[in-house]
Amino acid sequence: MTERWMHAKQIGIARDANVTQTACMSIHPHLTIKPPQGRPCWVSHGDLPLLYLGWGKRDFARFRLAPHCDVGTSFYLVIRGDVTLTAAGVTHRIAAPCACIIDKDCLFGIAGGKAAGVEILVWVWRDPAEGADLKPAPGGLRVLPLQLAALPRILELHQHCRDEVGRTDAAISLTLSALRILVEVELGRASRAPQAEAERQWDRVRAWISSNLAIHAPIPALCDYLRMSPSTLNRFFMKQTGMAPGAYFRRAKKQEALRLIQTEGWSVKATAFHLGYRHATDLSRALAES
Repeated sequence: MTERWMHAKQIGIARDANVTQTACMSIHPHLTIKPPQGRPCWVSHGDLPLLYLGWGKRDFARFRLAPHCDVGTSFYLVIRGDVTLTAAGVTHRIAAPCACIIDKDCLFGIAGGKAAGVEILVWVWRDPAEGADLKPAPGGLRVLPLQLAALPRILELHQHCRDEVGRTDAAISLTLSALRILVEVELGRASRAPQAEAERQWDRVRAWISSNLAIHAPIPALCDYLRMSPSTLNRFFMKQTGMAPGAYFRRAKKQEALRLIQTEGWSVKATAFHLGYRHATDLSRALAES
């Protein structure tokens, strides 16, 4: 696990709340700054939970985002390149893939980073973030490095939001609220240290085996469940256990039989019937094998 995940970046821009709010109200009023002409964005003109959407390429080296307090809670995602974000006099380099959740009373600005090409996603929501692992301190922000593999799901949710604001029916507010929950869930998942894919897959395999010990053709069924070929499944088992999948399944079945007989007090006949053995003698033979 890299330092990127071991040191979860929670950055509370711990300004005094009164000072922050006074600065925003008197010097930098709450507003949403639109990108340069030609760059895509959407701005709400009604009473919706979503106030602004931005996406696509940006040139923050030429067109800096001036220090301001936004009208809502900003979700800035850098999905390619990097930017320099300044808040409360502190500068942060935000490199893709990374999210920055910014409280509406946080005074912040964005400038170009080291990379020439920058691509972003932006949501500005009317209400504060709800998730405890996403919510910044009042007047502050939270930086969340993301798993690269999670970006397609997040991009899809942003597209869903863009599709939804183009509708004209009365359900828009409800659907945007639902989409906001999904956005927060995916950002929360994407910002946590990923479990190794093989370990996660192995957890699924063990759970499946423990629930299917009575079936007579486990390997084809397990291949179908995992969408793996038999050869891939065999390599996977050999790497995880040093055993072929059939041998591992038979061992797991035998261990469960011993637990039922020795710990739960089941008879050999009842155990054999429960675990799918055709005859009690088949179970007795299996238990006698070393």
